[in-house]
Amino acid sequence: MNDVERQGGRVALVTGASRGIGQSIAHSLSRGGMTVIGTATTAPGAKTIDDGFVAAGLPGYGMELNVRDAQSCEALVDGIRARFGDVQVLVNNAGITRDNLALRMKDSEWDEVLEIDLRSLFFIGVTAGEAMKSQGSGGSIINLASNASRKGRALS
Repeated sequence: MNDVERQGGRVALVTGASRGIGQSIAHSLSRGGMTVIGTATTAPGAKTIDDGFVAAGLPGYGMELNVRDAQSCEALVDGIRARFGDVQVLVNNAGITRDNLALRMKDSEWDEVLEIDLRSLFFIGVTAGEAMKSQGSGGSIINLASNASRKGRALS
């Protein structure tokens, strides 16, 4: 029997859960009865997530994840499945902002935005989606985007 079965809950994975919207979503899902695994890009960030769950008295865990790397995503989902059971909910919240005009943006900045804000959705989404499909009961994948993507920015 894994940790989640003992708690009688379902499992959610929230990327980018160390602060802000991601932390709020992770805590809300946990309050709703789910065991939540929140990710951060660093070990200290994952500890921040752990500490936040403990301080709020909620079941949840922080784990480190490199969302840019498909193998890291696969290892995380496999580790979650082994310890907690199947992921039923994936919330893709991890993202960065390189707030610059396209005319002034460096190629490296653009590449970083694409890797973290777009490519990572594919890596973790496919991995979690395959796991959801194999469990037979499906699941939910929720992708978040910045409101800044909905409006343009002046050229000057």
